[in-house]
Amino acid sequence: MKPKKPTLKQIATQLGLSISTVSRALRGMPEINFETRQAVISLSKNLDYKSPSGTPSGLETENSLVIASFIPCFDAHHVQMLKGMNESTLNAGFTLSVIETGDSFGREVAAIQRLLKTKVDGFLISKANETTTADHFQNILKLNKPLVFFDSKCADIQAPQYFIDYSKGAVLGTELLIEKGYRKICFLGAKASHSSVFSAEYGHLKALKEANLSEYEKKIIMGDFDQNHAYEKTTELLKQAERPDAFFAANEEVAIGVFRAVTDLGYNIPKDIGILSYFDAPFLAASAPSISAVSVPSYELGKQAVNALIEEIHLGINSKPKEVIFEPNLEIRESTNHQRRFFGI
Repeated sequence: MKPKKPTLKQIATQLGLSISTVSRALRGMPEINFETRQAVISLSKNLDYKSPSGTPSGLETENSLVIASFIPCFDAHHVQMLKGMNESTLNAGFTLSVIETGDSFGREVAAIQRLLKTKVDGFLISKANETTTADHFQNILKLNKPLVFFDSKCADIQAPQYFIDYSKGAVLGTELLIEKGYRKICFLGAKASHSSVFSAEYGHLKALKEANLSEYEKKIIMGDFDQNHAYEKTTELLKQAERPDAFFAANEEVAIGVFRAVTDLGYNIPKDIGILSYFDAPFLAASAPSISAVSVPSYELGKQAVNALIEEIHLGINSKPKEVIFEPNLEIRESTNHQRRFFGI
């Protein structure tokens, strides 16, 4: 049987170092001390380790390798993920290249086709909302380029997947609103509805069903809502005879639009109307009253997804694909802090 090629992980394990430290040492990064670098180079030469480009150990240039990260937009959630990614890539001596798809399938495909003609060493992809096929992802694997999905699940591709259980966060948020006595809860979404069991709207419906609240489907409104559109839609809903008594906003921008409309119409938060945001941002805690939110570990997800990709680059793409699911938690603030009410439920 042909012996396995030595890997970066093997070097790291034998020396008691992290993979990123070994990678930086082999690239001559200045933050690695002389003794550590010499130990890494010596062992890698003894093992006849070759870098992903085929360069013998210790002979790499100081130019960073490039990782391409695809995101749908530059909202607060994705920016936090990018910060985590950037920290890990810089620590490992890589450079992060960011491509915003605008949730466009066409942009996603075109950008991948262009990058496959370059020396990009790996792909981190949060697939576009419009994407329904996986052929362009298969092309990445056919060219032996490592691929990791993050913040969106792609069941058709055998690759590591790092994503958030948005459904669980929505269950937690909806249960909080119900516990506080709200019953006419409007989920104001920002995109077309997803059928995934990990989606926020799925979790919201699940919690409403378990609470035996009637006509729950009528209270989910999906659309291309930014702050201004959310303001307009909330104003419209609050002028109806059967107005909501709480809003579960799909993101922080929608939450601010809802907040503005509720206060402009003279309603009291949280006495008359409760507000809960999916995703947290500093300005939600700074508003008056402060806005409760479902918080997600965006930064940590970004770091771990990059680390997985770097491991794929050094170990090869035949390592066992895995799913890592991150769980949200609640940041309970004034906008849902209403005295518990009972309606015979």
